[in-house]
Amino acid sequence: MSIDAARVADAVAVGASVPMPGESAAGTTRWQVERWDQEQTGWAARRLGLVAPGARQLVGADFRALRVAPYLATEVVGNLITNAGWTRLMNLLTNQGATQALDATHARVGVGNGTTPAEAYADTDLAASAGSSNRWFQLVSSAGTLGTRTLTFSATFGTSDGNFSWNEFGIDFGTASGNTVTAPLLNHKVGIAQGSKVSGQTWTATATLTFS
Repeated sequence: MSIDAARVADAVAVGASVPMPGESAAGTTRWQVERWDQEQTGWAARRLGLVAPGARQLVGADFRALRVAPYLATEVVGNLITNAGWTRLMNLLTNQGATQALDATHARVGVGNGTTPAEAYADTDLAASAGSSNRWFQLVSSAGTLGTRTLTFSATFGTSDGNFSWNEFGIDFGTASGNTVTAPLLNHKVGIAQGSKVSGQTWTATATLTFS
């Protein structure tokens, strides 16, 4: 498989490849989707006392703490770093103007039902039409987790969020969950065919960026 400077592999995955003289370097983002159905979600909420109005939303860590396995977990491979996303990364790396990084309050995982044939470097948004019935950007659960040459972001889509066919992914720099993009869109992957989330279910999307 050929690797270029901005095309990467996504499993829900993100990566970038930067050729170096005499060697190669690759970045891969792996996207994973975990799903808990309405019955599992209701049981976990009751067990944790999160059924009262205004209670916080369940996150993936809650299900894992209760040892409730998702009824289905899948991965998607294949991702593209947008021109705007690449520029932001390089500006931060070289201290050339950009000041906002992807942190706990400025990183969202977006999903949409758009069916554009392919992602493109010039993309600045998801392909899905406007409105919460077609697209949703969910604020990450916490700051990106650093590992050995890895960076992981995770977002949990609650019972009322992202209830449509999941056909595309992207990460942006938004500060609160919502249905409009906040520039720049870091990456984009379409044609993921993850099925349809319905009301009452809880789905978690985790993006792990790996550099080698």
